Amino acid sequence: MTKKCIFLIFCLTALFGADQNCEEYFESKKAQLELQTKEFDEARQSLEAYKASFEALQKERMDALVKKEAEVNATLVQIQSLKDQNAKLLEEQQKILNSINKKTEGRVKEIYSQMKDTAIADVLSQMDADDASKIMFSLDSRKISGVLSKMDPKKASELTLLLKNLDNNKTH
Repeated sequence: MTKKCIFLIFCLTALFGADQNCEEYFESKKAQLELQTKEFDEARQSLEAYKASFEALQKERMDALVKKEAEVNATLVQIQSLKDQNAKLLEEQQKILNSINKKTEGRVKEIYSQMKDTAIADVLSQMDADDASKIMFSLDSRKISGVLSKMDPKKASELTLLLKNLDNNKTH
């Protein structure tokens, strides 16, 4: 029985001693877990603060981008409007220029058609060949043949070639 008692005392001592060790162990683990929990909470709060500042920065950048895009689109609309206005002005100016040219051609044609062939030949012989050919092109073909017959043959051949080119350009 003494052996049993000693064994029982040993077991009880071990049990009570282990119980105290377990308590100390669990208390130290509890303290470690509380510390880790606190560290995790601080890290989570820090992460949430970073996330909030990142989202605010992204929103700010997106708002700036949207604003710039709106400005660019407004500028493009203005450019297109100015382009359309310029096209209209150019078209109007072209009509005015064509009208002036027709009136001028009409007056020149009228003036030259009333002149004698010799006088026309003398005037056109003194002019630049391109300008002379344009004036001749506006005249009737009968008048042109009369003028060419009164000109120096070299100048007449030069004007004939230019008239041919003008006629080809008008028909194409």
